[in-house]
Amino acid sequence: MIGQGAFSVVYKATEQESGRQVAIKKSRVSKPVKRPTLQHEIRVLQFLRGHAAIPAVYGYGRLEHFECMSMELLGRNLEEQQENGAGLLLKTVIRVVDQALAALQHIHSFGIVHRDIKRENFLCVLDDPSTIKIVDFGISKPFAHGQPSKYNPLKDRRHIVGSLAWASLNSHNGVDLGPRDDLESLAYTALFLLRGNLPWRPRPRTEPPVRSQEIVRLMKSGCSGSALSTGFPDEFGELLTYSRSLKFDQLPDYGAIGRSFTSMADRMGCFDSGPLDWTPCYPKTTGTLADEPEVSIPNEGEDNGSGGNKLGMFA
Repeated sequence: MIGQGAFSVVYKATEQESGRQVAIKKSRVSKPVKRPTLQHEIRVLQFLRGHAAIPAVYGYGRLEHFECMSMELLGRNLEEQQENGAGLLLKTVIRVVDQALAALQHIHSFGIVHRDIKRENFLCVLDDPSTIKIVDFGISKPFAHGQPSKYNPLKDRRHIVGSLAWASLNSHNGVDLGPRDDLESLAYTALFLLRGNLPWRPRPRTEPPVRSQEIVRLMKSGCSGSALSTGFPDEFGELLTYSRSLKFDQLPDYGAIGRSFTSMADRMGCFDSGPLDWTPCYPKTTGTLADEPEVSIPNEGEDNGSGGNKLGMFA
């Protein structure tokens, strides 16, 4: 076993005939389920194949109580590469953002929104230490056009889509997600890689999920891009500000973003074409940017947030 998530376990395995090492992702699923998660994920990966950031997939199978998919074996993810409390070198974060932007542009060009952009879902390529790939398309979906759907996560006791620390404000507000939300999650990811922290992370393990969601929503709302990027190049804060300014079905201007980061890299002398450098650094970031708010959760004693299960993997 080399990895474990909320819904699956990942194993390192060897194909008997070829001797090729692969990753096997295994998830429990009952027979009546018509759209199992891994079947959905492998179809998305096959749809997106052909880009440097998309891992290769080799096969899918379904057993009585499980489903499995075989895919390219990758290395450590960005969370594992980053020491707790430490930031990463500016030149490394610039290159990560550059590759992640190219991946999102490819994904969005096919009408797909990933919906769970975070450090854990960018993995290093084993035979090319200069490259990362994006994984975990289990909750990705085609993005809609026109008016987005909306629900009230607090009132309806439903989990937001994505991961709490990295989810967009639209996700916190129950608004259907589009390309802008992947970009906002990438901005949070880049800022964390630089800073080594975000004001709202982590939350206490015993805190009810709905309370955590509301506290983090208010803290994100109170943190502007410029405040979070204080002490770092403005482009990182501008990425967050820009993502929040986009309309629901509007595609980001990837070219303009890329040019701004290229210009910043040139200005800072951060061009580097070798292996990604994971040397930790300890930048001086500002103190508490947003005080933790006092929140009142209606009928909190009657529900601990478990109602989020009705959201489902394909909402």
